[in-house]
Amino acid sequence: MLVKPERLAGLLTRPAPPALFLIHGDEPLQRIESTDAVRAAARAQGVDERLVFDTAVGIDWAQVQAEAGSLSLFASKRLIEIHLGGKKPDKLGVATLKALAAQQGDDLYLVTAEALGREEQNSDWFRAFESGGAVVVCRPLEAGPFRGWLKARAAGRGRELTAEAVEVLALRAEGNLLAAAQEIDKLVLLVDDATVTAEQVLAAVVDSSRYDVFKLVDAALAGDPARTVRMIRGLRAEGVEPVMMSWLVNRELRLLSKLAQAGRALDATFAAERVWQSRQPLLRRALQRLPAGQLAVLLRDSVRVDLMVKGAAHGQPWDELESLYIALAGGPWFGELAARRAHER
Repeated sequence: MLVKPERLAGLLTRPAPPALFLIHGDEPLQRIESTDAVRAAARAQGVDERLVFDTAVGIDWAQVQAEAGSLSLFASKRLIEIHLGGKKPDKLGVATLKALAAQQGDDLYLVTAEALGREEQNSDWFRAFESGGAVVVCRPLEAGPFRGWLKARAAGRGRELTAEAVEVLALRAEGNLLAAAQEIDKLVLLVDDATVTAEQVLAAVVDSSRYDVFKLVDAALAGDPARTVRMIRGLRAEGVEPVMMSWLVNRELRLLSKLAQAGRALDATFAAERVWQSRQPLLRRALQRLPAGQLAVLLRDSVRVDLMVKGAAHGQPWDELESLYIALAGGPWFGELAARRAHER
């Protein structure tokens, strides 16, 4: 049977789980955790002897056959692991794997591999594992499932991520589950609150930076172009990802645009958008300095810059991002920027 990694735990807790597992794919965290789950289930069944054969040091397939056909001197059951890595089994290896899948012994078998191609998946040994046991396929997640995985991962560690926190983590990890898992583990250590916000995620991301992404956007909102330039160049020198700064300025411009349209209902909009009391004076001053038309130009430009930062549009991401922040700060570059955007439309 084919099993998704997230379904493996349920399979392993069945009264009679399979004794044959093949775990393969090009997503390393899923491979590692699926392998660990099979080992833990084996220990829970009283299996405390492991035999490991690994292509990294060379596999003697004749020895694998001999071990599979012998009885353990120390235990009634063994876990026999075969790690193929990125290598294909040779002719003897194929015959051995096929025989392991066909025999009905007391031992448990765990085979791991990097992504297997179509030829291997159509082979007799692969199909024997699929029909006689469980095949766990570990693939990178698409954007939607990846965000769901982030929420579930955090929930499993006692933290609830807000929608914006999920977005920040997704942008930072770029689909890399191992990197995302490390970020979530870091958040668990640094954030005591049950609910984790985008601000807390960003603070954890830049906690080792001299320049703070939040202070950067605050400097721009406060109308301080010189400090804005100094900070964005400092963040660039420290290796902070531009995608974070792009996401944050786009979020602030969307919020400012909503507030600019609110008119007399500004307080209600602050409440609806859950804007902290401590940030409201800064945003009010920015609204006094930035008319709605100017904000509309900046918001459209932020979308274009965001595409550029993510590699979906041509240009110089850091230069354009710096210009955008300076324009938000109301620097002398804004007139030129606005004229250019008007001409492009």
